Amino acid sequence: MAEKGQRGVAENRQRLTSHFTQYQGVNYLDGWERLWSEKSFLPWDRGLPNPALDEVLSQRIELIGHPVEHDGGSTRKRALVPGCGRGVDVLLLSSFGYDAIGLECSPSAVDECRRLQQERIQDYPVRDAKVGRGQIQFLVGDFFKDDWRENLGYLGTFDLIYDYTVSGGNP
Repeated sequence: MAEKGQRGVAENRQRLTSHFTQYQGVNYLDGWERLWSEKSFLPWDRGLPNPALDEVLSQRIELIGHPVEHDGGSTRKRALVPGCGRGVDVLLLSSFGYDAIGLECSPSAVDECRRLQQERIQDYPVRDAKVGRGQIQFLVGDFFKDDWRENLGYLGTFDLIYDYTVSGGNP
């Protein structure tokens, strides 16, 4: 069983590598857009938040800090999820009280995020009524450039950046 899983991972990696050989240099964003617009090969997308993130938020919040700073008032912390996919980790962070921003380089992926937010927000109930739900925002942008930060309406600083796909997962 484990051997079959490893073979599947290797096959997916090879297929992604082959796909992106068509999108060299600055064209790599077109490769991501094609994958998201066709929706036929998204092997990283399990449709659920990362269980490790859910565990940290639920049971080990001291590792990343409370989502609201009590600094005389209440300042909600901002979380960025680069390469957010369908945005499920963004929805989870918001349910714990973070203002959560999902960033994707594919307009089709961001459309999918917004659709999923409308259809499944109830699957991510507010975890603490005193804290409430954080705001949710999805942006199209290339994490490796700064131009997307202009669309935020503030300096684009974050208290938490949650990445498990962008920094190490690009083919």
